Amino acid sequence: TIDGDAPDLSSVATTDGDYGVGETIDITVTWDEIVIISGTPTLTLSNGATASYSSGTGSNALVFQYTVAEGNSDSSGLSVSSSSGSITDSAGGSAASASGSLGTVTVDGDAPDLTSCAATNGDYGVGETLTITCTWDEDVVVSGTPTLTLSNSDTATYSSGTGSTALVFTTTV
Repeated sequence: TIDGDAPDLSSVATTDGDYGVGETIDITVTWDEIVIISGTPTLTLSNGATASYSSGTGSNALVFQYTVAEGNSDSSGLSVSSSSGSITDSAGGSAASASGSLGTVTVDGDAPDLTSCAATNGDYGVGETLTITCTWDEDVVVSGTPTLTLSNSDTATYSSGTGSTALVFTTTV
């Protein structure tokens, strides 16, 4: 048999959402027939970043991964602008280049920066609670139970503030 039909691009897709520094975006590129890769193909994204091949050779859907780094951003929605590398069908026909919108995907490559931590000046006695407020340059969301290690080796535990620029920590003297 002669295969005179190279793989045509069907779609590029990912899960809609907001992605921050350190988060990985899985991008699925689908063709109309099974494709085979050699080497490590990449996708160039609209924010100038690169997604690298992760899995899928021998199927019609390849997965590429992009991890958001400090300084990456694209507030208008992320898209695939081009692809590179060797992606072919079993007969060696080159797959169509991947490109297209990824839907409602926003990349925030600016991690929150700590601007200050302060407690009310005063004398604290045994059993009294010391409250420390740490301020960030943008809203932060807390997961888990963060702590602060104080200069006297004591630990202050997160108390409140998720979703705002001010997180409150407390410790008992």
